[in-house]
Amino acid sequence: PDAAHTTMKQRFYDRFAAVLSIVLLAGLAGTTYYLAELSSIFRGPRAARHVSHEPDYFVEHFALTRMNTRGEPVFRTSAARLVHFPDDDSSEFVSPVLVSLDPSRPLVTLRADRGRSTRDGEQTHLHDHVVMTRAAAGDKPELQVRTDYVLVLANEDVARTDRPVEITYGGSSLTGVGMEFNNAARVLNVRSQVRGVWAAPARN
Repeated sequence: PDAAHTTMKQRFYDRFAAVLSIVLLAGLAGTTYYLAELSSIFRGPRAARHVSHEPDYFVEHFALTRMNTRGEPVFRTSAARLVHFPDDDSSEFVSPVLVSLDPSRPLVTLRADRGRSTRDGEQTHLHDHVVMTRAAAGDKPELQVRTDYVLVLANEDVARTDRPVEITYGGSSLTGVGMEFNNAARVLNVRSQVRGVWAAPARN
């Protein structure tokens, strides 16, 4: 009887230990799940703040020159101040100056009060008091365009706008709405509402 009683008692303890282990494991699993959910709740706002449109650095008196495959300077961007945003890898400029330096094409300079470039620098948006100047070359006089917005496509050497423009070319002047200037092709197109005065070139 004593042996049988001892065996029953041992089985009871074994079953109790097994049940207790299951309860502890279930509790541990529940606690782990709760902590994981709690962590995701707290992690959410921090992640949102991390990708917000906030600057991560700025540069005073910024200047960058783009080179071609032969190592020749072809395009320069400078500004009184550059501010970079990591969420979309864009940059904003104060008093930007863009210069086309390709020696095979006329020198073109664009100035504005402010600007913004995209991630790869292919597109630059210039705003407020935008002045584009193509230098005189040979028998061609200086060309100047004034407007309040220009989109510059650096790789294509193209500048365009859908806003009103004022253009002077030597002694000639005209106004219109919408313009595209292709420096590579040396062509300027004004879209609509074109009005102006054309001065015939002087004859020698």
